[in-house]
Amino acid sequence: MATCGEAAVRLLEQYDVDTIFGIPGVHTLEYYRGLADSPIRHVTPRHEQGAGYMALGYTRVTGKPGVCCLITGAGLTNASTAIATAHHDSLPMLILSSGTATEDAEQGHGSLHDLPDQPAFMKTICALSIDVRDPAELADAFAQAFEVFDSQRPRPVHISVPIDVLSLPAAGDQRLPDRGTAPTADPALLEQAVDALAAATRPMILIGGGTTHAQAEVIAIAEQLGAPVAMTIAAKGVVPDAHPLSLGTTATISPIFEEFEQADVVLVVGTEFSETDYYFAPTLAPPAFGGTVVRIDIDAAQLAKRRPATIGLHGDAAATLATLHAALATRGVQGAGDERAAALRAANAWWPSSEEFEPFLSALAAALPDNGILAVDSTQPAYAAAHMWRGTRPNAYLPYGGFGTLGPAMPMAIGAKLGAPDRPVVALAGDGGFLFTIQELATAVDLGLPLAIVIWQNHGYGEIKDSMERVDVPPVGVATSAHDFLKIAEGFGCHAVRAESLDDLGGLIAAAFVADRPTLIEVVADRVAPSALPVR
Repeated sequence: MATCGEAAVRLLEQYDVDTIFGIPGVHTLEYYRGLADSPIRHVTPRHEQGAGYMALGYTRVTGKPGVCCLITGAGLTNASTAIATAHHDSLPMLILSSGTATEDAEQGHGSLHDLPDQPAFMKTICALSIDVRDPAELADAFAQAFEVFDSQRPRPVHISVPIDVLSLPAAGDQRLPDRGTAPTADPALLEQAVDALAAATRPMILIGGGTTHAQAEVIAIAEQLGAPVAMTIAAKGVVPDAHPLSLGTTATISPIFEEFEQADVVLVVGTEFSETDYYFAPTLAPPAFGGTVVRIDIDAAQLAKRRPATIGLHGDAAATLATLHAALATRGVQGAGDERAAALRAANAWWPSSEEFEPFLSALAAALPDNGILAVDSTQPAYAAAHMWRGTRPNAYLPYGGFGTLGPAMPMAIGAKLGAPDRPVVALAGDGGFLFTIQELATAVDLGLPLAIVIWQNHGYGEIKDSMERVDVPPVGVATSAHDFLKIAEGFGCHAVRAESLDDLGGLIAAAFVADRPTLIEVVADRVAPSALPVR
């Protein structure tokens, strides 16, 4: 008879999980007994934080929950920054772990990997943390996890099974229950929203990360209303920059800010108005709205926060927008907003602090095909790219996330490449942040992934140094970098090269996409020459 560890793997298979990220340990042997003969691909990072970020990259490009298998205590705390990032950015992740033996849990016995009240710790960064103490509870734990993924605000879910329970015989019935469904907006409120939108003469739309699965529906209703669309960083590319109604990620700069203030109706979909969605805004705040605010969100609590809804629709973005579109069509609504959007785009100006990075980002953009993926770290050019980088499709720009951590770019790129093997992938990291997860070069080499890993070498923590100088703090602790990235990368088995000028960058990236392993490309900030290529 299968053990609970093996049964957990069989449940993953039934939920169509095809990839799992983790490092084996003595506390997770029963999971690995199940993985040994499973079709699920197992990817071994060099650190559990890498496992979490790989799961994030996989999730962002596939829309499926990224899955990690982690040991008790230490594995979870190592991965906790990535898990917290998923929680902050409303991304689904399933964390499968072991737990301290039942008789020792929370007893202070000094057991191996013991974490005092492990479920309570994980609840701070997960939608749910479920401690399975009986084999009969296992299938229900998975059902609860996928209920969150299917029908609630997507966030991480943690399932822990104590090591003694993992080795027990599994319960006989491990059949899947019915999958969850997303909430449906109240019909009376939908009718009110239709009335408001149909009467609008100066509508505007603002969308967030909750619309990445609703591209067709967002574009359809924008064209129907003739409403310009601004996007948060998480929604970059949902309405491609080339679309005549797209305002890109510019919601909080003049004159677009003022246009939102003057709109008679603003349709807001899938955003919590986080300050981290509006970096480089004059006030680090979303625009104020003077007219009717129609909000759609799968999290009902968000409808009353930051910019409270006049009409709040609790439901899935795609389904709710489709319903609104159909109802507006019966009324013959067909607006014309291309000229208004064009005027706003023409009057747009970039932030002065971003201009110094435009040549580098231009060269990088020219090198990446339209179906390419850029995964970024917390680094100076990435802060500028949050607004300047072209939006071509949803989840083609993978941000470091609102948790604001260092190190995610390369492991996210690995997860993205595994999730979308036919798309070219570039990781962009600063020299300081790259050291947080540099060991995952070995994982990328193991997998033979043709990644282009671009290191912006500004000799340490350049943004923090600038921040210190801006407030007259003498720079301390910021001149921290590797002494020779090329030798380090070659030691991991990568190709490694330095771009002597921005004119070299495109060819080096193109070569990386057809290589038999990852290529590290170092760009030394104070050496590269300017380029006149436009950001596309």
